[in-house]
Amino acid sequence: MQLTDAQKNGAELVFLPMYYQHASLILAQAAGMGYTPRWFGVDGMDGILTMEGFDTKLAEGVMLLTPFNADSEDERTAKFVAEYKKRCKDVPNQFAADAYDCVYAFKMALENAKATPDMDAQTLCGLMIEQFTSMTFSGLTGTNMTWNKAGEVTKDPKGMVIKDGAYVGLD
Repeated sequence: MQLTDAQKNGAELVFLPMYYQHASLILAQAAGMGYTPRWFGVDGMDGILTMEGFDTKLAEGVMLLTPFNADSEDERTAKFVAEYKKRCKDVPNQFAADAYDCVYAFKMALENAKATPDMDAQTLCGLMIEQFTSMTFSGLTGTNMTWNKAGEVTKDPKGMVIKDGAYVGLD
């Protein structure tokens, strides 16, 4: 119904603020209708190219914001991608990179707080809140990331477009 309305009203750009599983269904439905607007998505769409059974040609030209690009040539990303491929036999997406960064951000916070295994959960929680709201962290998914008191991270997204079955940075 929404795709029909968008097509009928001449929408040339459709925003998909969702995860890749749902976006794949919308892209397939639109293709079946002959509806070919420009698609713009969010970081949750990272992974659509490796989704089992999905025709990646349907994602050609999709633009999205994501904090990670496995095709990046920077040394840290290239090393992570190579090791991930070796161990997991797959290309990592932003969810894998976020998890990797999360582990190292927690490591940094624990070390900065001088946390010890004998501390109770309440003490550790207080220390983590104190550390995360005062530290900056640079990882695979962003440089100089910060967190607010609600736990929300601030980091710069990267603009990508899917071209020839790969994520390509927008210049």
